[in-house]
Amino acid sequence: MRQVFFIIGFILLLMVVGSVAFTFFVKRSLTPDDLPALASGALLSEADTIVKASSPPEGYVKYENKQYGFSFYHAQEAEVSEYDEGGGAMTVVLENKSTVRGMQIFIVPYNEPLISEERFKMDVPSGVRKNVEDTILDGVRAVTFNSYDERLGETREIWVIHNGYLFEITTMSGTGNWFIPVIQSWRFL
Repeated sequence: MRQVFFIIGFILLLMVVGSVAFTFFVKRSLTPDDLPALASGALLSEADTIVKASSPPEGYVKYENKQYGFSFYHAQEAEVSEYDEGGGAMTVVLENKSTVRGMQIFIVPYNEPLISEERFKMDVPSGVRKNVEDTILDGVRAVTFNSYDERLGETREIWVIHNGYLFEITTMSGTGNWFIPVIQSWRFL
């Protein structure tokens, strides 16, 4: 029952946010055909790094997940929920009900050097992948893109492979001012 309320709340949260696109501090756009080159590092430069915050914004609190090896800071009024998806997978949801903002992190075991087209199709049934950009999240190669979910609308996503896991970080397009400080505080442990 709790999960049903969460899903309904998350959908409402994402519908309210709107569809204004935001970008991360990335300078070059890629096409989906460029994704294989990410594995070799051929398309990366220092300019493509998500700018790290030197310290978290005042009043933010730390969320740390030692099992999957990552942490980030978020506003105190935001709530973090964890859902065991089975098979070593987990979903972490950060939701700030007062500002109607949220993000979801789906983590799944993944031992490939790059994200396959099959994996993408499995996790994004709409098949929408636009504005693909390579980037670096806390020193690790990542890819960002806009997508679409039938229930959620337009999304902005960061996918990164680290220590045998694929992290799929998703938020609604248009939440940049809220989301950027959170993602800038991301650290792999």
